[in-house]
Amino acid sequence: MLNTTKTVFIGGFFLIAPTAFASNIAQGDVIQVQLNEVIPTQPSVGYDQVFYKLGRFEQDKKKLFDEICEANGQRGLASFDKETSNAHDASSFVCKETVGERKKDMKTIVIAPNGDYYLTDGHHTFNVFWTMEEGGEDFPVHVVVEKDYRNLNNMAAFWDAMIEDGNTWLFNSEGKQITPAHLPMSLGLKNFENDQYRSLMYFSRDVGWNKPKQPVPFLEFYWSKEVRQAINLNNYDLTSKPGYSKAITDVSQFLLSLESDNVGGSDKSAKEMGQFDAFNQKGLDKLLREGKGKVSYSLQYKVAQTQ
Repeated sequence: MLNTTKTVFIGGFFLIAPTAFASNIAQGDVIQVQLNEVIPTQPSVGYDQVFYKLGRFEQDKKKLFDEICEANGQRGLASFDKETSNAHDASSFVCKETVGERKKDMKTIVIAPNGDYYLTDGHHTFNVFWTMEEGGEDFPVHVVVEKDYRNLNNMAAFWDAMIEDGNTWLFNSEGKQITPAHLPMSLGLKNFENDQYRSLMYFSRDVGWNKPKQPVPFLEFYWSKEVRQAINLNNYDLTSKPGYSKAITDVSQFLLSLESDNVGGSDKSAKEMGQFDAFNQKGLDKLLREGKGKVSYSLQYKVAQTQ
């Protein structure tokens, strides 16, 4: 159920408007939502990617506020107070720019015929914000309205258009096709399946590939479809750093060897999807740095949750 008010950024001004007047919102606008107001468009996330962010934020508050500023299109953190700044209170820290200045860094939603907001990018980031200590389901964040589907007659037409536009990912964590009825109805990590292949695509960035300037929606999932056919992650110990190192290495080597003009059904070639020319050992070493690498943060957090 949507709240009765919205904060809308139109023509350089923020407006507080009742949901009944949502017709004021148009494609390209920046609006503020609470996390419980957006509906997912994919069934799974990579838990280990979420664990990395949660683990790092526990130890690095500056990175936490920097990420919030970036998500709101404010470039990054300018200043904060280690003692008094709170992620839930935007007035307690200062970002480098005003909200919405950098739309390209922001997460996106679309508006359905029934007025609901569907999240098309940001499932990992927003699940982190939901789960972190100073977050929660009412955590506020600004998003960009990527598309408005309210001209369609019904939700069946909406889902047809979403599939046609590539704005939903209808494959589960085992790579099997699903219908929109099987998608989660809310953010919150417990509502999502854990896709380990999606995590490996995240951690292999800067090792065998990186995001192109104009990525397709659900980029990592398209890559994952290829990796899933070639590599069985059950053969790796993803609870240990050596096991993760081996998995990232093998995934990256596979990505580098892939010759395809249609990666995972994306209609994009491997190069267009960000494939590197060679293996980046420095990128792998950075991931595995003791205490400060992404894999290290993820594993530390995961272990702590079992104690």
